[in-house]
Amino acid sequence: MERIVVTDVVAEARRALGERLLILAHHYQRDEIVEAADYRGDSLELSRRAAASDARWIVFCGVHFMAETAAVLAKEGQRVLIPREDAGCFLAHSIDYPSLMELWRVLSDVMDPDEEVIPVAYVNTTADVKAFVGEKGGACCTSSSAETVLRWAFSRRPRVLFVPDQYLGRNTARRLGIPEEEIVVWDPRFPDLDRERFARARLILWRGTCNVHVRFLPEDVRRVRRERPEAKVIVHPECRPEVVELADEVGSTSYIIKTVTTSPPGSVWAVGTEERLVSRLAKENPEVEVFSLAEVPPFCSYMSLTRPEDLGAILGGLLSGEERNVVEVPPEIREPARLSLERMLEITSK
Repeated sequence: MERIVVTDVVAEARRALGERLLILAHHYQRDEIVEAADYRGDSLELSRRAAASDARWIVFCGVHFMAETAAVLAKEGQRVLIPREDAGCFLAHSIDYPSLMELWRVLSDVMDPDEEVIPVAYVNTTADVKAFVGEKGGACCTSSSAETVLRWAFSRRPRVLFVPDQYLGRNTARRLGIPEEEIVVWDPRFPDLDRERFARARLILWRGTCNVHVRFLPEDVRRVRRERPEAKVIVHPECRPEVVELADEVGSTSYIIKTVTTSPPGSVWAVGTEERLVSRLAKENPEVEVFSLAEVPPFCSYMSLTRPEDLGAILGGLLSGEERNVVEVPPEIREPARLSLERMLEITSK
């Protein structure tokens, strides 16, 4: 389906469906998708917009766990559709409910996890992981709220299990002043438990990473310092701790956008996050110089899957009375997953 045809389908769907239709696009989506959306944002922001709307059909242009989160938070009668059902997430795929249960069982050899450990899940996880966290009394977090949620978790129990992004967890732990000797990493591929280390650990990290942000290296920062000394380096907290230590600014996607867009004209930024967002920042802020921190800018391959023709197919289906690629979460998973998200919202609203 050519772009001009897709544009026509979007316009026709808006005319026919009106406020019953809401199109959402994550910041890492292709420009053509972002241009067609009602809102662009990060995953939780978009899910909250969806739940706050009165739309019947929410077309979520992103990856599957994001659409799941929107489905978990959706009101009764709302339907969440995703243009590409195969749009997954490397980080979210690193963990699931059975592997969490296995870790809980292993931990019981050295402690009572139900009494001593509280889980915290990054929102970049599937609904069944959020459900596990909800069942165990824990909460979700975003990259911007990780510190607040971890403080809350440590006020509840002496140990925290943070999943699945080990670097977001470690970077946050450093801000909280947790020493390295009190942090351990659980690798589900090699499930050998170092009993002594786990027994004294305050923070247990899951061995997961974002395959975009892990590609930024300390050498990238040092190269930029040499070649563009006038540039400031801003990176996402999913980056390696060695990169975060060298950066001028560290923050969530929303923080990066706000920092760059409100900087004085003539500012120069080397940005450590997904290239589509970096390119869009450069295009939309011509008075500021913006470029990727990496020589070979990393793209999210899963975010790249959604093309205009995929969006056109979903909207064309709605116009013909067909709901395609509906994302549904069973009640037994949805309710505890929703609880973990609601705890996060309650914690961060104080």
